[in-house]
Amino acid sequence: MAHIAFFNFPAVGHVNPTLGLLKELVKRGHRVTSTATDHFVPAVEAAGAEAVRYESVFGEFYRSPYTAEALEGEGLRCLAEATLLADHVEAHYQDDKPDLIVHDFMAWGARFYASRHNIPTVRLFPTYGVHEKFNINDKYPLVQHTDAKVMEMFGKLGEVLPEFGLSPDPMAFFQDVAPHNIVFLPRDFHYEGDSFDERFVFAGPSLADRSAYQGSWQPASPDRPLLLISLGTAATGWPEFFRTAIEAFDGSQWDVVMAVGDHLDIAELGTVPANFTVSRHVPQLDVLQHADLFITHGGMNSTMESLYYGVPMVVIPQMNEQKANGMRVQELGLGRHLAAADTTVATLRQAVSDVAGAEEVAAGVKEMQAAIRAVDGPRVAADTVESCLTSAG
Repeated sequence: MAHIAFFNFPAVGHVNPTLGLLKELVKRGHRVTSTATDHFVPAVEAAGAEAVRYESVFGEFYRSPYTAEALEGEGLRCLAEATLLADHVEAHYQDDKPDLIVHDFMAWGARFYASRHNIPTVRLFPTYGVHEKFNINDKYPLVQHTDAKVMEMFGKLGEVLPEFGLSPDPMAFFQDVAPHNIVFLPRDFHYEGDSFDERFVFAGPSLADRSAYQGSWQPASPDRPLLLISLGTAATGWPEFFRTAIEAFDGSQWDVVMAVGDHLDIAELGTVPANFTVSRHVPQLDVLQHADLFITHGGMNSTMESLYYGVPMVVIPQMNEQKANGMRVQELGLGRHLAAADTTVATLRQAVSDVAGAEEVAAGVKEMQAAIRAVDGPRVAADTVESCLTSAG
């Protein structure tokens, strides 16, 4: 069997979508290794893969939000992370070089290492894919190419690329479309999905059991409607939202499970209503299996998990990529987009009422769930990886 090396990006929304694929490849008998910071080692090992530990330039990025401050200089950090990772794995793989490298689209270090050793690659997209005529950044930009720190990164990248046998043109590096790509979305959800050719395989969500490191969860009152509220693992900077949610649904017909993240002391919320369960984190897959509605920031990970379990959404984005997801959810009739600036007790109640009572939303979510479930994500993704091994051999 082959040695397949994963290079990941140290954020929940990038790691979680790969876990089902890791597990499936291990089950098929391959040796699977994966770069991982300490936080993600339990997840990688629970999937049966070998963790290649390293200390990320991003630090505890999995706990950090995508704010303007966090995004400033991100390209420079990505470059520093890439060179660090490429150098770090040299020693680890010295006597057992991978047969194939599977990497997150933001894990540039994989492309550096693969080019240096002439190893074939498969590129992973836990969010929207990119090709010659489509890039979600054109529609909902995270950064501008004219920003000073982006230009600084371009300059440094141009100096680094030849060291790994790559063209010194940084724009060519970013515009490169890999011959083999796996997108962890259904084609029907993706913007301009029909424009993606045979280079792209739409595996949809590739979920795996997380109970070994997240625990499990069961509803206290299975007969009452359940509302899940979470702004993601990196929720911070908006503690007022959680107070708004408490006021909106205190004493309502909903049983509410609310995850507030690591940046808010739950005691600051005051007395928690009897129909609320408030925690820093929850086993989201378990809760979604019982939920009737999800108020979410609209991260792609949460969006796909919600649709996999057939749960409509009210999406309140915190960044442009999440806005793209929220607008797509609304456009496809899978829920409603609500801007953070427009979120009040009244608008939150109204949005939930509109989504929960809409037969067309329920029908749309059911249809998308069926499309997702019709594809065995881990199997399809693993088949793609193995086909690349065959063609490389």
